Amino acid sequence: MMPVHMGVQPQPSPAPYEIQIDAPSFMNRQPINVQIVGPGYRGLLLEARTFGSTAAPGTWQNPANNTKFLQCSGNAKGAITHSNTELKTSLTTYTWLPPASGCPAIITFMATVAQSRETYWLNVKSKVIWRDSKATCGAEKFTWTVTVVTMMSFHLLLLPGYLY
Repeated sequence: MMPVHMGVQPQPSPAPYEIQIDAPSFMNRQPINVQIVGPGYRGLLLEARTFGSTAAPGTWQNPANNTKFLQCSGNAKGAITHSNTELKTSLTTYTWLPPASGCPAIITFMATVAQSRETYWLNVKSKVIWRDSKATCGAEKFTWTVTVVTMMSFHLLLLPGYLY
């Protein structure tokens, strides 16, 4: 999510931006509102991401003023980006819809946010949101499982004469 701004590097300092979302979990076809909170900004690239993947699941809805869709990972509405350098504010809301099927277990929103051509931050992230247990869009039910493995060496330590 690196802009092609020749001769300009991203800011090394922490971003003055935060991505806020309006729900702790998601369900298929239930919209999630996303806002970039902080000082005004002129450029952005905003995507939903799954853990450990660069795929952009789901789709963004009607882009806010001064923004447009950007194809990402073969998804025509997989990202939102700026359509011009007009000032955008924390009042700008972007709406994302989870996919109707094949929902991942978790989603995070990631952005590159630019105050100007020369001043931008990479990897601005939201908190993680989980697929709701009532969602029907997952390929399988998401459950936690624990496998217990007993090792022979552990048993040996418990045998009389081996305890210290």
